[in-house]
Formats: sequence, C-alpha cells, structure tokens
Amino acid sequence: MSEEKLNHQTLSEKTAERIFDFIIKNGYQVGSKLPNEFTLAKELEVGRSTLREAIKILASQNIVEVKHGSGTYVKNLVSSQEDPLGFSQVEDTLKLTQDLFEMRFLIEPRMASLAAIHATDVEIDVIEQIVKAVEVEIEKDDAMHFQLDIQLHSAIAEASRNIAMKQLLPIIIESIQLYNDYFTSKEIKQATIESHREIAQAIRRRDSWGAYDAMSVHISQNRMVLNQMSAKNKSTGSNPS
Repeated sequence: MSEEKLNHQTLSEKTAERIFDFIIKNGYQVGSKLPNEFTLAKELEVGRSTLREAIKILASQNIVEVKHGSGTYVKNLVSSQEDPLGFSQVEDTLKLTQDLFEMRFLIEPRMASLAAIHATDVEIDVIEQIVKAVEVEIEKDDAMHFQLDIQLHSAIAEASRNIAMKQLLPIIIESIQLYNDYFTSKEIKQATIESHREIAQAIRRRDSWGAYDAMSVHISQNRMVLNQMSAKNKSTGSNPS
C-alpha cells in the first residue's frame, strides 16, 4: 500500500472523528439530518472526497445513515454490531447470560480504567449524557434503557482506545439484551443507576482505579442477580431458556 494511500486513510479517519465531535457538540440527536456535503466540508475545512470517505467510515460504524437523494442522518451515538459470534443459536439463555457476564467481569473493569486515561472531553460528555438518559428511561420503566445501556458500555469501550477490547463488544451487547428478562427489582434498578454514575464520575476525574472498581461492582451486582435466578431454576426444575 502506498504512503499516499495510508495518509489518505488517516485523514479520512481523523475527519470521521471530527464529524462525530461535530454531531455531539451541536446537539444532533438520532434522526437529525446533517448539513449538506458542501456546508460540512467547509465547516471542517476538508475536501469533499475526504468528507465522503469519512461519512462511509461512520456509516460502517452505524453512526450515520446515508439516504440517497435525501441526505445524511444521525443513526446512533456509537457503532453497534450484530451477532457475529452466533449467540442467538444458544438455547440455554440463562447460562449464556451468566457466562457472558463472567467474560464482562474480566474485560470491562479494565476497559473502564483505560477510558479514564484515554477518553477525550467530548467522549466523557457523551458518557455522562447517556448515563442521564438511562436513568430517565429506568425511572419511566421503559425498556428503551437497554438500548441506551448498550450505547453507554459501547462508548466506554470506544474511549478505552483498546482495539482488541472494542472487538469484544458483541459480548457486552448480547449480555445486556439477554439481561432484560432478569432486570426487574427496584433494588437492582437503583443499584444500576448509582453504579453508572460512579463509573462516569471516575472517568471524569481521570481516576483509572476508581473506574475499575466502579465497573467491577456494577458487573458483580448483575452477576449476583443471575446466580440467584439460576439457583431458583435449579430448585424448581424450571426451564432456564
């Protein structure tokens, strides 16, 4: 690959990051239409070809959606992934959820710790915004909070700057989606709100160990609920799936 090609890719990636920052700083919400290509290129002071490549990168990350003949729209605050690991084929969903949380317990505390070190101010703002949005949806008892929870943990993974950890996002996404069936008590809902706040506050303080501990507590609380459910199912002989 030529040096020119590498430089072009780097510029496109940097432009993609700048577009993301532009979305956040200007308060664009999901469904909002971005300025047209000419205006956005002028705003960012980049060529239109570079801008197009950057938009393609954001589209591949599920952050924006290009509707031909209409424009470019915000689709998500963070990229999402489907089911590349085949979790949907597992029948024992409780066991799968437990095992996914075991993996998360090994990964996410360190991920939060790294986010406290590497997150940009804009990324910290996004994390705090999502934390507040999750609280609102939990208090409304709206299942939408699970999608926001995915965005929160994905944003922390992004801020960790660890490429390998980011590739493990399907584990986090799947476990949050499966946990929906067990997220019922007022106590665990309140504990989730408090632990999310503690994680975000530690990241804001650049307290890597504080973020590590807060995430460890958060995952441990959820894992405890799952273990209690598993024990109950075993005692009653009920179907775990």
